[in-house]
Amino acid sequence: MASTVPLVVAIYDNPGIKHWSLFIDSEDKADKTIIHLLGSRQCYFCNVRTPSDARNSNSLIELCTVCRIDSIKIDAIKNIARNTRVRNEQSDYSCQDFILDLLDRLEEEDIIDANSGNYRRNKDAIKAKRESWQ
Repeated sequence: MASTVPLVVAIYDNPGIKHWSLFIDSEDKADKTIIHLLGSRQCYFCNVRTPSDARNSNSLIELCTVCRIDSIKIDAIKNIARNTRVRNEQSDYSCQDFILDLLDRLEEEDIIDANSGNYRRNKDAIKAKRESWQ
């Protein structure tokens, strides 16, 4: 059986709305990965950083557990993230939407078990934290 690693949404303090990233919290420092959007409103691009630990940021506010994933799927998650559409044409789109879209894609690709009760509860709690641009 493959080992599993935590998949976490990291929330950071940020002017405007809070910044979100998807954090693969592997025990192996070399596999710790942050996936997020960089850029500015309507000019975002996906950034996948390995090795990178969300806990090293001074602006980190909260780590929200999503689920555990098979460690052999880490590269697949990075590839799916790189191929997740960035909706820059939408004025209210943000890094928060990107992370929610990415979770949807991970469900579609059977990386995450969408029927898991714990995952559903965790995702709903994360979705409730989504902010809108003022």
